[in-house]
Amino acid sequence: MKYELIRNEKGKHQIGGETPLDFIIPYNEFIAGFQYLGFIDNTDPLFSWLPFRVNLIHPIYTDEYSVYLDYANPNSPLIIEPKDTAASTSAFDEIDKNSKIIFEGVKVSVEEKDEIDEFESIGICGEPDWLQEAEVPKCPKSGNPMKFLCQLGSFSNIKATYSNVEPTDGMEQYFENLNFWCDGDLYIFIEPTSKAMCYTMQNT
Repeated sequence: MKYELIRNEKGKHQIGGETPLDFIIPYNEFIAGFQYLGFIDNTDPLFSWLPFRVNLIHPIYTDEYSVYLDYANPNSPLIIEPKDTAASTSAFDEIDKNSKIIFEGVKVSVEEKDEIDEFESIGICGEPDWLQEAEVPKCPKSGNPMKFLCQLGSFSNIKATYSNVEPTDGMEQYFENLNFWCDGDLYIFIEPTSKAMCYTMQNT
């Protein structure tokens, strides 16, 4: 069963926004660091299986295929993989370790859908819509298959509210709107018992 994240000012969840004051992004040396991507609230019955409200972060401007985080402390996750964040690379020549991009906070709710237009959708829940082959990650702590949380797309028109990046000609859109590897999707998984999370990207 598939569900779509849709804009709703009264929605329980949020995509984008400022990092909450009580949430600590783990120390890292990723190019451009982590971007805060919002939260999924476990008070929604669809997500009652979550052990806590999940704050979503990912270094979306790097070439890291998969990032694993340990949310044993939900407000202060730790990086499991990659171990050497300083070795991260990026396809974007405009950014460095001091680059910062913040996206608008858009409240969303979840609605069951038979068909979802990926070119208009903020995101998907329930089951992933793989752009390439299905790749369900295994938890690095427990070895168990991880559970799909949500999938965020590149065509949501969620705008940046702050950026200190000066894009080169033709690259403006990648710093003005939330996107994943230009036209890809970010797949987010969690192992509720071990509290480990995996963020992985695919694009066409």
